[in-house]
Amino acid sequence: PEKITLGNPLLKPAFSTETEYGLNINFLTNYTLEYSYSDKSTSDQILSVPLSAAAGYRNQWRNAGTLAGQTHEIAFGAVLASSKDFFWRLNVTADRTRQKITELNVPPFLVGPDGNTRIFRIAEGQKFGVIFGSRWIRTPEQLAATLKSGILKGAASDYKVNEDGYYVRAAQHHTVNEVPLKAYDEKGESLTEIGDVNPDFNMGISNTVQWKGVTVAAQFNWVKGGEIYNYTRQWPFNELRDPVIDQRGKPEAEKKPTTYYSAFYNNFDANDYFVENGTYLRLRELAVSAQVPKAWMAKVYGLSQFSSARIGVVGQNLWTSTNYLGYDPDVSGPGGNPFAYRVDYFTYPSYRTVKFMLDLNY
Repeated sequence: PEKITLGNPLLKPAFSTETEYGLNINFLTNYTLEYSYSDKSTSDQILSVPLSAAAGYRNQWRNAGTLAGQTHEIAFGAVLASSKDFFWRLNVTADRTRQKITELNVPPFLVGPDGNTRIFRIAEGQKFGVIFGSRWIRTPEQLAATLKSGILKGAASDYKVNEDGYYVRAAQHHTVNEVPLKAYDEKGESLTEIGDVNPDFNMGISNTVQWKGVTVAAQFNWVKGGEIYNYTRQWPFNELRDPVIDQRGKPEAEKKPTTYYSAFYNNFDANDYFVENGTYLRLRELAVSAQVPKAWMAKVYGLSQFSSARIGVVGQNLWTSTNYLGYDPDVSGPGGNPFAYRVDYFTYPSYRTVKFMLDLNY
């Protein structure tokens, strides 16, 4: 059998310290505002660290570093209307978190959803959640650096921007040999930051409206900013099965060869073609219910023995607004893996469900 993980008898629990400040304000009778700030540091973080081939094993669990994080949370509540027959309550919650690796006692390394897809860099001073991979040349500055590295030959005039915004060789433009060109820095390195999964903020908005015996409750989730790496879309590029490859409707001269698109597959290594904006607004839940009048209950066999009854319908994930091209922008990766957060890695989208309810009380 192949040796994978080397044991570590010196492994110990991680140690966390946290300072939290909070503020709670009630004002104008019907309004509340809460704010909290936390500053957390976790030392002796347990990480799977890659080993050199000389060790005879691939990796080892170690107490490898310290992770510091700051979180802001805010909650606002308001009773917007309250009378005998009508009630309306609004609640809004929001949060923002940023984390940074402040100490690392091993050399920098890459991690990811699994051993074959390493896209997050673990290094001292590195912000947590930054995606690393390669970029395709889209700016004159990228072209100049790549030419200076010597990986591309000739002059800048030998290259041009195509209809998709990528630099290609001018002599190959609109031919079967046209392909995008990978960007390198002046030292010939292609690995660089290509995205950041951290949202600007997360927000939840809930409304509850009651009118006589009818109640309507709606909950929205809004994730603003941050990026998603779409492995689920990248894989079909190897087999030419992405909708972008269907070029019906394009002018004949602008159609690309299949090899142009298969270049973006990039041996399944991360690249900026599959980094997408992760902003979305979703109707997470909508519930409508009504009190059954007692006169109706008396006419239905078996209901007269109950003191009250409600009927209703509850829908979940009914509507989403997003520019994300994948199945579902609400991705967190398999098994709660922190290195799979906002990585679309062949996970099923959230189900859209509709349930009917009957609530009986004695």
